[in-house]
Amino acid sequence: MKAQLEKLSIDGSFSYLARHFKRAYFDAPWHYHPECELTFIVKSHGQRFVGDSVSPFYEGDLVLLGSNLPHFWRNDEQYYQGNREFESESVVIQFPQTLVEDFLAKVPEFKSIKELMQRSARGVKFSESATQNVVADLLRLPYLPDGVRFISFLHILLSLAEDTQVELLAGSAYQITPDDADTERMKRIIEFTLAHFQEEIRLEMVAETAHMTVPAFCRYFKKRTQKTYIEFLTGFRISHARTLLTDSELSVAQVGLDSGFQNLSNFHQVFKRHTGTSPLHYRTAHTQKRP
Repeated sequence: MKAQLEKLSIDGSFSYLARHFKRAYFDAPWHYHPECELTFIVKSHGQRFVGDSVSPFYEGDLVLLGSNLPHFWRNDEQYYQGNREFESESVVIQFPQTLVEDFLAKVPEFKSIKELMQRSARGVKFSESATQNVVADLLRLPYLPDGVRFISFLHILLSLAEDTQVELLAGSAYQITPDDADTERMKRIIEFTLAHFQEEIRLEMVAETAHMTVPAFCRYFKKRTQKTYIEFLTGFRISHARTLLTDSELSVAQVGLDSGFQNLSNFHQVFKRHTGTSPLHYRTAHTQKRP
């Protein structure tokens, strides 16, 4: 499957795009585009891929992506089964980098937005409190008249720029390479991982998917993401386990198996190393927080 450079239709009539999507599941593949993007998840859950970051997402997830930062949102499996009870809904705002460089960066009052956009090169996930402050504006934005819509957009950015509890997603050494061939290779690696993470994966298998020798693949992946493939795979498995612990009634042992850990003891050790707590304690704490 060919990787996609998404080309957005932002013409001279608008400074940005603001769209409200309702679909059975998010269908955009691993891709990048020169425009910056603010994505708010109204409904659904799954795994969020941004650069070398893999994390669960839920309703209320709000993320800002810088120019050419590869990303995609993949829903959990039940969204692909044709069950109408499961629906994905989002508000997506996309705007050119030039809007920041040629306008916002030159207005002293928008200094905080300029600083926020610099951090967005790694992807920024906003705190729950900051997100709640702008939810109503985000939901209204696609339907406002043009002039009012732009003012509301600036208000949203100014509000989010005050968030002191943001989470940067991609690693500090992650390299953005807006290149179709490289993005296609990473897409094949990610799709292979998504299809087989519950099974045993040998380096020879994923290297073949990338059309590389094992040594060349290991060097490539480490240079591209600043982590080994095994570290990436383990992180994805832990992310999947966190979702199952929160959203399912599977036993801890079954969660480990369904996340690709063949040994329960190893699952406990790795999970605690990544999260700082045991699977059971994680389930108890996060189930209580969920509505």
